[in-house]
Amino acid sequence: MYRSALLEAVAFPEFYPATQQSRPIPFRFANFYDLFFASLRPGLGMKSVLVVQLKRIGDLILTTPALVALRQAMPQAKITLLIDRYSEEVAPALPMVDEILTYDRERSLPIWLKLLFREYDYCLDFTGNDRSALVAFFSKAADRVSFSFVARRRHSAWIYTDLVSSSVRDLHTIDHYLDLSRFVGFSGPAPEPTIRLPEDVVRSVPEILREIGLSMPFFVVHPGTARREKYWPAERWAELIRYLCDRLRLACLFTGGSDRSEIEHIRAIRKELGQTDFVFNLAGQIPFLVTAAMIRQSRFFLGVDTAAAHVASVFGRPELVLFGPTNPFHWHPRHPLGRVLRAGSESSYQPSDPKESGHPMSDLSTRTVIDAMEGFLDRWGEVPAGTGSCRAEL
Repeated sequence: MYRSALLEAVAFPEFYPATQQSRPIPFRFANFYDLFFASLRPGLGMKSVLVVQLKRIGDLILTTPALVALRQAMPQAKITLLIDRYSEEVAPALPMVDEILTYDRERSLPIWLKLLFREYDYCLDFTGNDRSALVAFFSKAADRVSFSFVARRRHSAWIYTDLVSSSVRDLHTIDHYLDLSRFVGFSGPAPEPTIRLPEDVVRSVPEILREIGLSMPFFVVHPGTARREKYWPAERWAELIRYLCDRLRLACLFTGGSDRSEIEHIRAIRKELGQTDFVFNLAGQIPFLVTAAMIRQSRFFLGVDTAAAHVASVFGRPELVLFGPTNPFHWHPRHPLGRVLRAGSESSYQPSDPKESGHPMSDLSTRTVIDAMEGFLDRWGEVPAGTGSCRAEL
C-alpha cells in the first residue's frame, strides 16, 4: 500500500494524448533522475546512441531501415545496438552500427554492468517492454525515446523522456520502426531492409552445395517458424513442390532452424514427397547467415511468415509468402518481386486491411497457391539465379 502510494506521488506521469509530433512527458522523478546523471556525465564531442531491439530475428531485420536512417541522420555518432541472444547470428551482417551487445536472459549481469559504467546521449527503445525500459533507465541517456503505446505501462513509462506517436496497427512494421529514427532527425525516403553477408559466409555456399550433391539451379522452401499455427499442411507443401519441380526442372532446397518441430515438419513433407532426386535438405544444419546466402543464390523463395522471408526481401529474390493467423499488411515484402497469399483468400490477394482477421493455414488450398505461382511465374519470366541484388538484374 505504502509503496503504491509513493510511486503514484513520485514516479507516475500525467500522460498527454498521443500526437503526431510527440511531446516530452513531464515526470517529477524523471527530471530528478536526469539532473543527477547529467552532473556525472562528462562533455561528449561525439554523440553516443544506444538502440534497443530485443525481439527476434525477423523484427531485427525489419529494424535495419531504421538503423540505416539513424546512421544517415547522425553520421558521426557512435551507435551501439543491444539485441537478444536469439538474434545474435545476424550481428556480423549489420555494418550500419559501431557496436553490438547481446542480452542473454540467463546470464544478463555482464550487460547490466556495462550499462552501469557507460553513458549515452540517446536511447532508442524499439522493443517497448519492461526489460527494454529497464535498459533505457540504466542507459542514463539524456533522451530516452520509445513508442507511445508504452504509456499504457504506468509502472515503466515514466522512464522515457519522449514517446513517439506511431500506430503499430496501421503501419507496416518497417514504417513503424522508422518513426523513431524520424524523431531524432531523419527526413528522407524509407531505406530498404539490409544485411551484408560476410565474405566467409558467401564463400562457404559452393562447398556446402557440393557436399550435399546439389549442382543444378534450385528454389528454396522454408516451411517452418517458431509458431506452429503458421505451418501449412505437409501434404500440401509436397504437392506444390512436386508440381514446381516438374514444371520448372529445378531442384528444391529446404532451409529452416534447428527447432524440433521445424525438423519434424520438414520430415513430414519429405515423407509425403517420397523418394526423389530433386529435393535437398539443409534445415537445422547451417547457421542463419549461411541460410541467407542460400536464399540469395536461389531462383525464388517459398515460405511462411518468418525471418527467412525477410531475408528474401533483403536480396530482392522473387518470393511467395504464405500467411494465416498473422496479418500480412504489417509484414509483407515490399519489393516488386515479392507477393503474399492469405489463408481464406483467392490467388489474387493483396494485403490492404490492417484490421483483417486471420484464418487457420488449413484454409489455404494447394490449388490457390499453384494458381498464384502461375501468375507470378508469368510476371517473373525467366527467373535468374541470385547474385545479391535482384532489383538490378530484373
